[in-house]
Amino acid sequence: MVSSAVGIEERFAEVGGRRLRYLIGGEGKPLVLCHGFLSSGEEFGGRFAALAGQRMLIAPDLPGNGSSDALSRTHTAEAMAASVRALLEHLGIERYDLAGLCLGASVACALAEAQPDSVDHLILHTPLLGRRLIRPQYRWQVRVLMSRPLWPAVVWLSRRRVVSDLYKRLLIEGDDVDRLTAEVNFRNQLRADPRAAREWLTDALHRDDLRVVLRRAQRTMIIVPEHDRLVNVQRLRGLVRSLARVDLMVDDLGGHGWSPEAVVRHLQVMRLALTE
Repeated sequence: MVSSAVGIEERFAEVGGRRLRYLIGGEGKPLVLCHGFLSSGEEFGGRFAALAGQRMLIAPDLPGNGSSDALSRTHTAEAMAASVRALLEHLGIERYDLAGLCLGASVACALAEAQPDSVDHLILHTPLLGRRLIRPQYRWQVRVLMSRPLWPAVVWLSRRRVVSDLYKRLLIEGDDVDRLTAEVNFRNQLRADPRAAREWLTDALHRDDLRVVLRRAQRTMIIVPEHDRLVNVQRLRGLVRSLARVDLMVDDLGGHGWSPEAVVRHLQVMRLALTE
């Protein structure tokens, strides 16, 4: 649970007969935060709690993640976005800004597409926007790991701390990740629903969310590290260079994982984007 010192509370709602946990706090225009793969609302709600001074933050545990129940149907971005949409209706929120991290960006894009008149600013951090924008080595890596014969072993290994940390350091995040982030991430891996995880990742690799960004009438901010191991940053830069409604922030430091220093830099960028 996020510290009450920053005014962020843990709550639960029943959505479609399933329990959905969410963090909420702050005042002002709502900012909905969609966390990344095998994570929870703390991924955004804790790191960006400073935004609660100017925004109402709403950070759900997406279905099958954290303390939220898995869906009875396939965990596509659209299905998960529908749960978030139902939560917002439950809270009486009709207009909001929206942010998504990594696979959470796919949920944010699905939500923005479903409610184009409700979502103002859209902020995407290290998004997997389409097949051509995902590094080939990561696509092949995921295809092998998600194969049905291997998946049970992958789930078992992901719940061994040493194996999990080594995999993320060598193939995903790099070395520049703070200890608290690693601990929270591992706890979330232990409680994530394996079926939900496999379905969400499978869906993410076959999406074309760039079209959502291109069609939006409102502004979109994309934040990505220069040397991200998942996103093809060079190709992304070329695709959005001439788009007037898309702002791209390429961070020269860090990797896919977030260090405390990266959080400070990205928080500044988010604050600027949300005031424009």
